Amino acid sequence: MLPQTSVALLCVIIQTQLIMATISHSTTSYTSSTESNWLTTYNSYVQKAEFNRIGWAITAMAIQGCILSPVLLLTMAYFGGGDWQFLVSMFGFLAILVPVLSAMPVKNIVPAFALSTVVHLAIILMNVLS
Repeated sequence: MLPQTSVALLCVIIQTQLIMATISHSTTSYTSSTESNWLTTYNSYVQKAEFNRIGWAITAMAIQGCILSPVLLLTMAYFGGGDWQFLVSMFGFLAILVPVLSAMPVKNIVPAFALSTVVHLAIILMNVLS
């Protein structure tokens, strides 16, 4: 036979479990939409592109390092850009370099490349139009 304190403790545990079972509601029925928005399209595209991750990484680095950065430096030299432009350019290049060298998925490389490209092009346009 169990001692009296063990029986009392067992009854308290059972009562607590019954109370917790009635308080917590199980929400297993979720409704999900099958309509396609830009985020589901992007996630689907990135999952398919993961097979060619090295190609995406090489392309991003080549465009950034061989086209955008030299053009930005040339416009800075010709039109007199400031030091802050060079700093922002290098941070943009670093934003691509980090996901590529740390072997992150394409899901991280594409947004970094897009943001860096937009920033580079904005600075180039700012130099040319001013």
